[in-house]
Amino acid sequence: MKYQKAFDIWAMPTPFYKFIQPGQWVYAGDDEHKGRFYGVKKSGTIVVAWLGNARKHPKPSEYFKSLRDYANGKENVTS
Repeated sequence: MKYQKAFDIWAMPTPFYKFIQPGQWVYAGDDEHKGRFYGVKKSGTIVVAWLGNARKHPKPSEYFKSLRDYANGKENVTS
């Protein structure tokens, strides 16, 4: 499946989140707040790794991996 151009996750109805491909770039409100969508947990928690948070993290790749693991149900997530 091809990734789409980044889109506003807030503008998408919640039932359609299940059709978003993990790793898809999204933004919240305006395209200054981009992140990677990783999924929706059974609890309804929407998991997005925000680029601004990754830039502040001492090891950005670990931040992305940690949230990807969390979205996939691996509960031993470290930050």
